[in-house]
Amino acid sequence: MRPCDRGFILIDALVAVFLLTAICFLCFSASEMILKYEEGYRRYQELSDLHYEEIFRSLEGCEACREPD
Repeated sequence: MRPCDRGFILIDALVAVFLLTAICFLCFSASEMILKYEEGYRRYQELSDLHYEEIFRSLEGCEACREPD
């Protein structure tokens, strides 16, 4: 091999490693975002469930549903 060919192979390998690192970083970031979204959505559902339970507990019996005496 000529000396100039070795430099090309080294730069080619370096570019390949850089691209692989960038792809891995993007995949990791996407998976972290998905996990955070799912966690936030579960927390939102729990809070809204608690809110609706409080509303339901605060309601008194419905007069329209009571049977007449």
